[in-house]
Amino acid sequence: MTMLTTSAPSSVARFDPPKERESELFRLVPVWNGILHEFRNHLTVLLAAATEIRAAAPSGSVGELSEALTETEWNVQRLNALVGFVDAAIRDGGPMVADLDDVFERALRLAAPTLGRAAVSFHKERRTGKERRTGVGNRGCALESLLAALIVDLARSEALQIDVRMESSRGSVLLEIESNGRRPAVSSWRFILASDLAARIGATVTTRPDGAGYVVHLA
Repeated sequence: MTMLTTSAPSSVARFDPPKERESELFRLVPVWNGILHEFRNHLTVLLAAATEIRAAAPSGSVGELSEALTETEWNVQRLNALVGFVDAAIRDGGPMVADLDDVFERALRLAAPTLGRAAVSFHKERRTGKERRTGVGNRGCALESLLAALIVDLARSEALQIDVRMESSRGSVLLEIESNGRRPAVSSWRFILASDLAARIGATVTTRPDGAGYVVHLA
């Protein structure tokens, strides 16, 4: 029987220990950073060109041209959002404590180009009649990226209303994200990315047992 190892070349399969894979990924980080930087530059130039065309277009051709330019601009924004997800997947910042309200605002900005007609509401618990600021653990942009990924997943599943409800108890924070759309597939790359980002900050992501949505548990 032939054993497949890293030292025995094979045209069928190759086994790489986890440490070797992590080392390889770390080595490629500068490459991915460079690619993302140039991709963002191209998107910026494309968006600027669309804006210039809109400004220079003759008044008689505003109708059809305006619709085409609007669609182009939205597609550029969607591509920017996808670049943000790739950036979050490969970049790992240092641990920090972030304000949940600020995190949610950044998540909405990241998700906005892909929300379509879906509306998103954030409901925080109130105590003694006042809103409380909530500190949550984060690394780089992991938390806002995972929230944006889950919200977009629901929006792409025909949701028109997405509600995010926050509860805190004994130092932990629970975020329930529910929608009136279909249940997204658990094989979605956005759900897989969200689960990976959650693991980086000591959190967990699960699907809701009833209806379409997710539960994010922040330790």
